[in-house]
Amino acid sequence: MASTIPTAPDGYIHAGPVSDFLPTPSPSSSASETNGDSGTDNANEQDTTSVCPAVSAPTTTTTTTETLKASCKTQGEEGQLIKVIEIPQPAGRYPPVKRVAVSFFHDKWYAFINICPHQGSALSRGTMTDIEDMGIVWGAGVTCSLHSWTFDASSGQSDSTRFVIDTHDVKEIDGHVFVSQKPKNAHIAGPRRDFGGREMN
Repeated sequence: MASTIPTAPDGYIHAGPVSDFLPTPSPSSSASETNGDSGTDNANEQDTTSVCPAVSAPTTTTTTTETLKASCKTQGEEGQLIKVIEIPQPAGRYPPVKRVAVSFFHDKWYAFINICPHQGSALSRGTMTDIEDMGIVWGAGVTCSLHSWTFDASSGQSDSTRFVIDTHDVKEIDGHVFVSQKPKNAHIAGPRRDFGGREMN
């Protein structure tokens, strides 16, 4: 039975259930083990770099969420899935919707505009990464797949450019994800560029 969607907090929109933002659990290895010996042809081997280990079916939404997160963390795959949602903008504003990427990385939610200000590439094609200084991790960033520009996923700032990307607050409530309609980093100075609200490549 589908769980009831909680009421969205003021200023937030419902982005979807938590499971939508976590890598898909991999099939049970037991099935493959019954299909022959260990000499499986390479063409039939499953690439598990972007999936989490299989989990047993839980009984509650909370258990589902926590089990999925835990299974992802055991393989180091959390946050490698970046899903894009659309946030409606106030009447008269262009573009009418804002495309925002959402990711769960190191036990924390991040949301940021899905457009790299360099050449408009989709940041959802990039990767989440640790931001380090002298070996100390002090934040998380998203690295664009086109030219490897990295932006702080919280502040939207970058060491690669003066450009800033909009970032949004995220709340998890009863197994569902909610994203703020307004950027949380509007106070951060720096030029923004969204290429008309659509990814260029």
